[in-house]
Amino acid sequence: MLRNTFVTLLAVALSVVTLQAQEAPSREPYRTRLIPYASDAEATQRSLAKQRYMQPITAWAEVDANTLRGEYTYPFSWLERQVFVRVEGLYRPYEVWVNGRHVGGATNGFVATEFNITKASREDKNVVELRLLPAEDVAAIECFEHPAQRPVAYIIAQPRVRVRDIFWRATVGYGGIVNADFGVVMRNQTLQNKQSKLYYELYANDTTRLGGGHLDVTLTMQATDTMRFGVTIPDSLLWSCDSPNAISLRLTNRIENRPSEVYNMPIMLRELAFDDGTFYINRQAVDVKWCDVSPNATINDVERLVAAGINTLRFTAGCVSEELLDYCDSVGAYVAITAPINSSKSGKSRKRGGNPSNNPAWRGEYAERVTAAIHSTKRHSSVVAYFLADDSANGICLYEAYLAAKKVAGNRPVFYTDGGKEWNSDI
Repeated sequence: MLRNTFVTLLAVALSVVTLQAQEAPSREPYRTRLIPYASDAEATQRSLAKQRYMQPITAWAEVDANTLRGEYTYPFSWLERQVFVRVEGLYRPYEVWVNGRHVGGATNGFVATEFNITKASREDKNVVELRLLPAEDVAAIECFEHPAQRPVAYIIAQPRVRVRDIFWRATVGYGGIVNADFGVVMRNQTLQNKQSKLYYELYANDTTRLGGGHLDVTLTMQATDTMRFGVTIPDSLLWSCDSPNAISLRLTNRIENRPSEVYNMPIMLRELAFDDGTFYINRQAVDVKWCDVSPNATINDVERLVAAGINTLRFTAGCVSEELLDYCDSVGAYVAITAPINSSKSGKSRKRGGNPSNNPAWRGEYAERVTAAIHSTKRHSSVVAYFLADDSANGICLYEAYLAAKKVAGNRPVFYTDGGKEWNSDI
């Protein structure tokens, strides 16, 4: 009797664990764009064209006024991989449906968001739909220009033991030496213990090897861990406005001695500090006078500003494209990103029915928008600061958004200059 009861309880416990794993939220944590490649040669090219582990969706059919439909192919080689759709810059609240199955959604269409669509996908042809939701639901906090643009979306396939995110930090030492520390967040999305080997190399000018090695990755089921390594580099390779240098980080995740995903990305290393109202880049004071720029500006627009001697750009509330931030990295522009919050049409009143910034019902949305803006742009060295919002009065939502931002912004300051000089701003 006792044995049967124990077996029953064990079965129930296992079924609960399995159910929780199956019903995990499909929306992934926010990250800067990360495209896996199948070989060193492809990773070096860094193309966004269709390849073995990534398919951009370039053709969208208008099913109706609020539904866009695209297709992707699920090859046999993806059967042991996790599949994601990454949606960038839809500029409206939306839901994602795959083969008639709801896989997630977002109220913030101004940040790149990924959804796990592994269970909804099937071999061969698949249909993905982006169903636009009423913009009126968030109109009170989106009082800024919304560009009319087709969505940018990618289907990404990664191994079940995969690179989840990458980050780094540079510390200026003595004698012209800089300590560069890297972290690679690894995720095991299976119900078993898994192992892989993570190989890393760093190059200057794609030819001079700065260092390298490999790390053994061992993860229990559904576990996440950060693999860390470091190298020393000469300070002549640091990134700044005057010297927008880049080095190359090459990563290969090998499972059973086979490369399962390969990366080759430009890395801009710089030490950032903000103290008593002054920015310090590589321990040198920088005179920062923000020039407000629309997030819908083009690379040509920014090129003209930089040519005119303006190298400190504050993008106002909205969505700044990955390509535009890549350009700012490459030319050494200093950038501040503003979260997609502007509630100016509601006035300044903090009373009930006034500005949403003091309405507790919006607290989660504000905090998510601010932290999402940080996580989705944090690998860009040009980004040296964040702004909570534009012209949105002040109140509990922006107080809690500031506290949430400070937990993830690292050494980047967080500003809100329209808040009446209250405490929720670093200046």
